[in-house]
Amino acid sequence: MTRPLRTLAYRHRWFYEAVTAASALGVGGPARLRQLAATWLAEQLPAGSPVLDLCCGGGEAALALAQLGLSVCGLDVAPRALDQARARSRRLGLAINWIEGLAEDPPLPAGSQMGVQISLALHEFSADERAAVLGACQRLLKPGGWLAVLDLHPAQGPMVLPQKLFCALFETETALDFLASDLERETSAAGLVVRRRQLLAGGALQRLLAQKPLNQAPE
Repeated sequence: MTRPLRTLAYRHRWFYEAVTAASALGVGGPARLRQLAATWLAEQLPAGSPVLDLCCGGGEAALALAQLGLSVCGLDVAPRALDQARARSRRLGLAINWIEGLAEDPPLPAGSQMGVQISLALHEFSADERAAVLGACQRLLKPGGWLAVLDLHPAQGPMVLPQKLFCALFETETALDFLASDLERETSAAGLVVRRRQLLAGGALQRLLAQKPLNQAPE
């Protein structure tokens, strides 16, 4: 089912940014929201490490990675979003490689990344697609490499109603399926070891850090 406000948000940048600002209040604002996965990833990696931002969209979360000193590639399936991302990185003087491709099958060599970030994107995929995306992350990571994920989580307490309203207005059935799923279990099933997990914004968001075991060779 298509949500009319979701369509409006994707067509009009000002509306998208207003929705993002409102939904990010619980974590300190949009800038902080875009840094949440990036900071956990950067804590694990030396400066200059190759990292991939899957489903990078307009590039905000990828920019956060680059500003933390990592060598960043951003991948998205939407050419228009990639054009926006390129423009942003040029304005900031950040060298980021933007490529078009599917998150389920990124056109990159196995074992080419020390880190992968997926920020607020996994809930856009069905269960089978999520398995493919997480499997792609496992394939792309070097042994010992890291995956950082930020996404939705079933809210608690006073955040329950706002989350239900947000999903009713802006999200699709894949988001509802994701909220009923177990991200830790799905990540482990992809061959990654969950090292850290945190709930944020009254439980409405989850942040997860996982590692590819050192004894797993690139496929």
